[in-house]
Amino acid sequence: MTQPSALSPQHFSLPWTATVRERTLVVSLPLPYRVLSWAPLAGGLVEAQTIINHQVRTDEYVAHEPEVFLQALVQRLNLKASVVGLMTGVKMERLVRRIGYYSPFTSECFATVGLSNALAVGDPATYEENLGTINLILVINRPLTAAALVEAAAIATEAKVRALYTAGVKSTVSEALATGTGTDCVVIACPPGEPAHRYCGKHTQLGTLLGRIACEAITEGLQRGSAAEPAAPPFSGL
Repeated sequence: MTQPSALSPQHFSLPWTATVRERTLVVSLPLPYRVLSWAPLAGGLVEAQTIINHQVRTDEYVAHEPEVFLQALVQRLNLKASVVGLMTGVKMERLVRRIGYYSPFTSECFATVGLSNALAVGDPATYEENLGTINLILVINRPLTAAALVEAAAIATEAKVRALYTAGVKSTVSEALATGTGTDCVVIACPPGEPAHRYCGKHTQLGTLLGRIACEAITEGLQRGSAAEPAAPPFSGL
């Protein structure tokens, strides 16, 4: 069976664009896309035309009101369209981008990978101020149903676990292999329209594509080093 192709962001035409403005990744979509996430700004299943991932500095105390902070950032960046917003302690110099193509699907993965908050699912809940997160943004060129968006988020999460297990990353509070960090976030975005693809599992071309580029992006992010550790309390999405 034909395998998905990895492509360079610099040599492939995509309907969306991405830039880093100071410490903020800004992914601009050509029209309002359907976006599924648990992001601190506009989480859930929403329509949005912009997705941001902001690197937090040590002097930005945002943990108690992340949504308010991100709304102010959106205004400062003069982003007019509806925005889904994430935060990270990882410097944007360590941003990883991966594009994959598997006809008729094209997808791009944006990943920031930090591990100072690495945990295994089921570890005791902790509230220490150790930051580090794995944020994944996956943009897809074809419409998906709501169920397929959920399945895409599951595929991305499995890809993250595979990358962490392969690297042998341990939990910071137990001897178990880490399955993520305490503040990870996944964002899946696709255009609206019909017909919408109904499935995105491991038996589908799209599931193969998303799993591969997400795993490759996280693996490269792991190789680029551990997370920056700004002294601010953790919260979902940082």
